Amino acid sequence: MTVTPRALVQRLPLFLILLAAPAGASQFTVNPTRVELSSRTASSVVSVRNDGKAAIRLQVKAHAWTQALDGKVQLEPTDDVVVFPTMMTLSPGEERRMRVAVTATPGEVERTYRIFIEELPPPKNEPDGSNGVQVLTRVGIPIFVAPVKTSAQATVSGVGLAQDGLHFQVDNQGTSHFVPQTLRVRGLAGNGQVVTDHSADGWYILAHSSRRYTMAFDEKDCARIRSVLIDITLSDTTLKGRLDTPGGACGH
Repeated sequence: MTVTPRALVQRLPLFLILLAAPAGASQFTVNPTRVELSSRTASSVVSVRNDGKAAIRLQVKAHAWTQALDGKVQLEPTDDVVVFPTMMTLSPGEERRMRVAVTATPGEVERTYRIFIEELPPPKNEPDGSNGVQVLTRVGIPIFVAPVKTSAQATVSGVGLAQDGLHFQVDNQGTSHFVPQTLRVRGLAGNGQVVTDHSADGWYILAHSSRRYTMAFDEKDCARIRSVLIDITLSDTTLKGRLDTPGGACGH
């Protein structure tokens, strides 16, 4: 019998946010939702469309993007990214284009940034057309600047048990980001029977970065587990990890 464990904690940040809004709130969409630049492609165009029923004001901010071991996004202000225009007003149904460029030259490792297109509240002397609280939309777009030479190298490391469950780490030693398609963890009994089997979608792991994951087993299952198998599916390969747990997987 296959039993799903309590959780595979990923804390995946959500950057393309179209918040559920009350009647009368505005919405806008962007295309494309990511920008890829290189030594041959120094800039790109992003289209912004107002799909709401009222005019909206937007501003654009740029940040350098790195990530912490727990997957949390780390943002720093940057002058590397040039966006024009950085402010715009769109009428209902109107579509505008903005140009995005990066002034920093490609390096040995992929450069990563994020721009955020944020809806501004209407001027105080103008009604927003709604009777309730207005929900403002914020959309984040990742920007990748390809390295001089692309190389791929990924491993699974740090597999072990602690009080809060199983820990493992996915390391990206390559020069460009990747996105695991799936992360699968199986806990097996001594006879090879599957006790737990859980899969989750992955998220960006940037170049020269690592991502640590934690999995908590159900108490009724962890005592039966004698080995744990980890499979990380990438676009062209599968990373594997294994941990033997002769005393069970309930942590220490």
